[in-house]
Amino acid sequence: MKNIKKRYQRISQTWIHTFAGVILMQPFEALAVCTGNTQLRTCNLQGSHTINYEASRKDVDFTLRSNSGGHAQPFAIKVEHASGGNFRLLSDSGEELEVNLTFSYRSRSSTPLYPGQFSQQFPGNLNDINSLLSVNVDPSSPITSSYYHGTFQMEVMQYLNTSSEISQTVNFDIELEVKPSIKIRNLGNIYINGSHFHPGQDIMGYEDFCVDGKGFSSYLVSLSSRNGISSDFKGTTMFQLSNPMDSLPYAASFTDDMNQTKSTRTLNSGHTRATLTNNHRPGACLTDNARLIVSIPAGSWEQARGSYYTDVLTVTVTSQ
Repeated sequence: MKNIKKRYQRISQTWIHTFAGVILMQPFEALAVCTGNTQLRTCNLQGSHTINYEASRKDVDFTLRSNSGGHAQPFAIKVEHASGGNFRLLSDSGEELEVNLTFSYRSRSSTPLYPGQFSQQFPGNLNDINSLLSVNVDPSSPITSSYYHGTFQMEVMQYLNTSSEISQTVNFDIELEVKPSIKIRNLGNIYINGSHFHPGQDIMGYEDFCVDGKGFSSYLVSLSSRNGISSDFKGTTMFQLSNPMDSLPYAASFTDDMNQTKSTRTLNSGHTRATLTNNHRPGACLTDNARLIVSIPAGSWEQARGSYYTDVLTVTVTSQ
């Protein structure tokens, strides 16, 4: 019986030890960053706020309270850019993007704000009330950078018996991040027929299209041919128009100069740089801003044995 009793004690001790490893975690509560005092203050507005350009709402969330002597007191706000003037954000290269700011309080409709001007008065509150500062970007504004930023100052003025009494000022930054995107639109086929052929003259043709996007100001262009490239007796590399009988060398080039109609050189390796023109809002492509030019040398087409030649050019654009 003694042996049995000892064995039972070992099992009992092991079972108790298993439950001794429980760890209790204390909850953590983040503290709000506030500017002002218990009577007039903003919380979580000071500092930097990052906004996504693609977001349907571009809001800066913070809280605001205004009271005195245990009673809610009305207030008004004034927002200014750190350098004065219109509300705007700057890219790293210094390009300006004008924005509009609106203010909403107690989940009410938004009130437009004007640089350096106090808003209408809003009813105060004894507690911190959710507020929104909304950033609005004109959809027709060209977005030529992936990052914009601006420094602003908000002054909150408290009113007692219709007269201004005390105010608090808070500085904050707004950062706008843009995901670069680039597209080609309106690019069609280039048709060249014999009605414009003259002995001893090169045959020219071109097609206009649109390079569209946001988050960049320049881009690279490269061309590639389904039929490949070849070199003539001078060592000049050219693309190939082909049919079942033979091939015709030709040159292809790209330009963002809409006045240029002559091919300068074959773009069969490397890239050429171009600038995105700002004559349209992102995603609209109201006008073409790029041109693909082809040139068939006289010494090429005059030796043709066939009547119909084709090639497929691939145009690749890469934002910078």
